[in-house]
Formats: sequence, C-alpha cells, structure tokens
Amino acid sequence: MKTARVTREDLLAKLREANVTQFSQIKAVIMETTGDISVLHHQDTDHEIDKELFEGVRL
Repeated sequence: MKTARVTREDLLAKLREANVTQFSQIKAVIMETTGDISVLHHQDTDHEIDKELFEGVRL
C-alpha cells in the first residue's frame, strides 16, 4: 500500500463503497492502472473468482 500511496483509511472507504460488511467477504483488492481500487467480494466464503479476471494483475 505504501508503494501505491494508499492509506488504510482510503482502503476502508473503498470497502464501504463496495458494500463490504465483513472482511471475510473480500476475495481481492486490486489497484487498477487508472489509479482506481477494485474490490472483489462475495457473501459465500467458498466462492471462487474466475482466473480470467486476474489477467494482467501483478502480485
């Protein structure tokens, strides 16, 4: 988060915007090349995300 210059408060705000109500719902948080933050979440903790959605994403 330091490298992307994102604060904890910024991240929490994005999670709220995405209607995340529990941290266990979060599947991934991605810093897009546009500077936007994408939050992928789901109520079902066993739900898996299609690998295609991570094309071009660096870890």
